[in-house]
Amino acid sequence: MKVERMNLTSLRAFFGKLVRMSFYDLGKERDTQVASYLANVLSNFVETEKLYKIRDSESGKVQSVVDMILEAQSGFQESSHWERELRKYIGDFTLFMTGIFRDYVIRGSYLHYYIKEGTRSYFLVSKLDIEAGNGNPIMFSKLSSEFEFYSGALDYMRKVYFQSGTSGDTFSDFVSQISKVIKH
Repeated sequence: MKVERMNLTSLRAFFGKLVRMSFYDLGKERDTQVASYLANVLSNFVETEKLYKIRDSESGKVQSVVDMILEAQSGFQESSHWERELRKYIGDFTLFMTGIFRDYVIRGSYLHYYIKEGTRSYFLVSKLDIEAGNGNPIMFSKLSSEFEFYSGALDYMRKVYFQSGTSGDTFSDFVSQISKVIKH
């Protein structure tokens, strides 16, 4: 799905409101920095190109965390910036998938593995930020230590604030609802 630039701001505002409402419901209303970060992740991942931005050697989309890690190892570069960006992406991807598409992740028996890798990836981002003396090590440390809560908060948000679709396909239902927001 292509997201028009003029609608990206409204999409971030839409997700920001839903994440803040969910955090309020769950007693985390003061967690504004993470709420804002999650709204950005959600709005960015609406674009398929950003959700599946890692490519394999044949330029195919890498869609599983195992394949992302294998691809990263096969293309290892000696850059902590590259490693940080990859680990941040894996953390974001696993958080998005375990939160918004939890049923799909559970059906594939990936939930425990995705939570473990997401937690680990955000921890490594925090560590690399500390070593580099920039970034946001505190927020990424929090995302790591409370990964399961944030994943559950996104799942809660989807269940409470998104209407269940009639198709029975979580992906199609989510895309359909987001398409309505983008059009308005």
